[in-house]
Amino acid sequence: MKRWEAVWFDLDETLIDYERTFCAAIRHCFHRFFPAAPVSFSVWFPIFKKACDRYWTDYEAGALPRRAYRRIRFLDAARACQIEADEEMADRFHAYFDEAVSRFAVALPGMTDLLGQLRAANVPLGVITNGSGAIQRGKLAACGLHRFFRSDAVVISEEVGYKKPEAAIFHYARNKRPSEQLVYVGDSWKLDVEGALGAGWEAVYFRPRQPAPAGSSVPVCRTVGELAALLLNGLGLVGERERGT
Repeated sequence: MKRWEAVWFDLDETLIDYERTFCAAIRHCFHRFFPAAPVSFSVWFPIFKKACDRYWTDYEAGALPRRAYRRIRFLDAARACQIEADEEMADRFHAYFDEAVSRFAVALPGMTDLLGQLRAANVPLGVITNGSGAIQRGKLAACGLHRFFRSDAVVISEEVGYKKPEAAIFHYARNKRPSEQLVYVGDSWKLDVEGALGAGWEAVYFRPRQPAPAGSSVPVCRTVGELAALLLNGLGLVGERERGT
């Protein structure tokens, strides 16, 4: 039985392998800003990444604004590595990162093939993502995934004035490509799953950062293979023989 008619995706850490993208872009920035640092990138980065993770929950919940989140993780790592830095440097570092990051974007392994399958089956596809229009569209183009999505089916918070988890951004996307049975795939429970459910969509919790709440019936997929099997079945694209019936 066909469960869904259209599939929309989160971008970072869902379509894009953001961990690899982030590490490569940050490495570039580190060497640009700290050519004579007292520690190497391999020493500094795990400390910086731990600071990112430490404050992520507050940032995701909206308790910590983006600029403050970026400053505190940068300054924590600098302090731990005895690197002289201040808030102005933190802002310049991240402004440069924003300019550079799209060049380092790589697709999650297996995602290009999955999107190709869905596109070949004429499944309507879309992206809903928070962030800058130029940066997010640049990432899609840099890793070649832009060809799977119509330009108006890439909905970016900066461009439309709404952001996840607000229901308004999902309503905006539905109006762009009307469909009754929509599913949204993302890695953040708060931003992606709760946002989609709150707008009346179904959701898939993909490569979860944290366990799903107890009792949740939202499908959880940890690999692209699991996601492909779920979507192809839910879209009615699995043959009778493959279902074993």
